[in-house]
Amino acid sequence: MTSQPVRRPRDRKQTIIRTAAELFSEKGFHGVHLGEIAAAVGISTPALYRHFKGKSDLLARVLAEDCDRIQSITGAADSAQGALRGLAEGVAERRELAVLWQREARNLPEDQRDACREQMWGVGERVAGLLRRERPELSAGGSELLAWASLRVAASPGHHRVPCTPARLRERMEQLSVSVLHHGTVHEDGPAHAPARSAGGGLAPASRREALVGAATELFGSRGFHEVSLDDIGAAAGIAGPSVYKHFAGKGEILYELLNRGAAVLQLVLTRAMSTARTPQEALDALVRGYVEVVGEHTEMFSALVTEVINLPDDQRHAIRRIQHDYVAEWVELLRQVRPDLDRTDARLTVQGVLGMINDLWGIPHLRRRPRLAEELAGLSRLLFSC
Repeated sequence: MTSQPVRRPRDRKQTIIRTAAELFSEKGFHGVHLGEIAAAVGISTPALYRHFKGKSDLLARVLAEDCDRIQSITGAADSAQGALRGLAEGVAERRELAVLWQREARNLPEDQRDACREQMWGVGERVAGLLRRERPELSAGGSELLAWASLRVAASPGHHRVPCTPARLRERMEQLSVSVLHHGTVHEDGPAHAPARSAGGGLAPASRREALVGAATELFGSRGFHEVSLDDIGAAAGIAGPSVYKHFAGKGEILYELLNRGAAVLQLVLTRAMSTARTPQEALDALVRGYVEVVGEHTEMFSALVTEVINLPDDQRHAIRRIQHDYVAEWVELLRQVRPDLDRTDARLTVQGVLGMINDLWGIPHLRRRPRLAEELAGLSRLLFSC
């Protein structure tokens, strides 16, 4: 009796792509090796090479498929609400959708990175155009701000793991993001201004340790942890050679230092809001204003707090994650005191949507130049808390 040859599944390539997307989302591009992806699929590493040249090639395919899917969803919609409904459904099915490109596109070759980002900017322009047709009172800048705010809210589940069913996740994210489209208010477009703190501005600290942390904050925020060497940080701080190692053993130690500082700043904002408020509503309003302010002033630090914590060793990463979890829990409890009709799951999804929107919009350079962006973000946050 002769054995039948084993046939490869027709969808094996798609299974590899899907598995890689999940692992890249969980551990980051540099935290995953091809053998791990192959094992998760149930094949050998040489078998994986039959489909992809290497990990970079696989990442390029993952991001290309994500960008194509998002573009297809929004391009097929005949209304801004339809585009957000489709995105919310896609994110409910695959949480990493619309998030991986933000964090991992910088690991692509320049031409592929630019193509991916151009596709995603086109999505924002498409939604803004649909929105302006539906709300002609909005300026071009105002419709763009609301479009990106709604898109970032819809995509926010990629940054957290609040447990809920896909149906419930889709419903809540659609409700929140569409509320921004229909009811969000913006100020008149005005003359653009420079961000609160531009690279290279201000006075240099006297402490070399402080200079290294400051340089690393900007470099990690703009280029990513793995694209920056300790020598790069030293050169940016004007400190060369062995002197760098007198202050830090490696760049990982610097990353942990700056992430701890970011967490401490957030805790101070929380303490101030709680200690000066007379009601939960006042505390929540103060917390929003404080968060918008510190993220606007320290955008690179908070970009690293969101995207680079994944590069810490396990014990340090778990410590930072615990601080972040406890911080978000305080927001959730305040919101539930203000909105007792919200259960804990909806409250957590709402808070994560607000925090994601604020973080991401401050990170878009031309939106940062809106003269009253801080007020607009605070207003949009209050709107989301009322949903």
